[in-house]
This record gives sequence, C-alpha cells and structure tokens, in this order.
Amino acid sequence: MQKLNSMLDKFTKKISGGVYGLLSITFGIIGDLLAYLMYPGYDFLRMPVSSLCDGRGGLFFQIGTVFSGIWALFFLIYISQTFDGKKNSENLTKVAVYFALISCISFIGLGAFCGSNPTIALIHGICTIISWLSGICYLTLFSILMLRDSKYSKFLVYVGFSAAISLSTMVIMFFLYYFPGLQNLIIILPLWEWIDTFVLIIWYFVVSLYLLIKKIKLY
Repeated sequence: MQKLNSMLDKFTKKISGGVYGLLSITFGIIGDLLAYLMYPGYDFLRMPVSSLCDGRGGLFFQIGTVFSGIWALFFLIYISQTFDGKKNSENLTKVAVYFALISCISFIGLGAFCGSNPTIALIHGICTIISWLSGICYLTLFSILMLRDSKYSKFLVYVGFSAAISLSTMVIMFFLYYFPGLQNLIIILPLWEWIDTFVLIIWYFVVSLYLLIKKIKLY
C-alpha cells in the first residue's frame, strides 16, 4: 500500500487535480453515452446503469468505467493532499483516502467484470456494493475535511454531503428490495441509480472547477 501511495503521490504532483476530475467525468460520460446509443430500447426507469454492458456497446461502457475509476483515483488522492494538516486530523485524512482507494478500485472492478455470466455478474455485484458503501464514506469524510479547511467553499461541502445522502438512500433501497413484499415499493431504484450517477458527476465537476479556478495547490 505504501508503494502504491508513493507512486500516486508522484503522479498527482505533476498536474492539477481538477484535470483528473474532469478526465474521470469525460471517460464515464462518453462510455455511458456510446453504450446507451447502441442499446435500442434501454429503459432508464426499469434498467440499472450496469445493464448498458449487455448491449452492443457494452465494451464502451466497460472501458469508460475503468478509465473513469482510474482518473477518479488520482483526483481524490490529489484532494487529500491539499488539506491543511493543522486544521485537519492526519488520521482522518488517511481514513478518507483508504475509503477512496477502495471505492475507486471497486468501481474499476465493476467495469472490468460486467456481463450476464453468473460468475462475472457476482463479481460485478460485489464490486458495486463495495464501491457504493466506501463511496458514501469518502464523500462524507472529504466533505468534513473541506468544512474544516478555510480554502474550500461551503458550497462544495453541501454538494458532497448531498451526494453522500443520495447514495445512502439508494443503498438502503437496494437492500430493502430483497425483503419480501417490498419489491413493488422500490421500483424507483434503477432511476435513483441514474440520479446518483448525475449527482456524483456534479460533485466531481464543481470540485474540479474549484481546484482549477482557485489554483488549489498541494499542502
């Protein structure tokens, strides 16, 4: 883990973190869009995001997701290195980074393992749940760290907490779906997953722009 962190540290020092965030968004959107355009009959209300990998453009979805996760990893590592060590606990920052690493690696995994094969579908499902849960944690912790750091806008904090709450709501609905008799009550789940996707895109976008406009440097 230390070797990985050292390698990431060297890489993130060369370019502003805002660039990494925008690259993550770009790859994700292009991959999803191409997969959607090549999937006639795809229904946002009934089909989860990952169903795009079952269409003719599934490979675009997978490639987009994998590269989106890679750039997201660099983006989050960069942010973690901008926090004021005097105002923020070093341990809290480390925990936030660990959750970010777990979430991004799991996100890459769900993109790499995507399809109708039972084994691949199982791996995909496990990676998805891990990515969601760890995503809630890093969004919450990064928002707390930003709240304690005067160089970050409160707006970014509100967006971060909103994203964490929205993702938490979807996870709760996901688990409730498997309770007998509740399936019909959770029909909004696929649509909510798309809503969460756009909410996360907004968080990455506004934070990326803030890093670039304010020229936030590594601490």
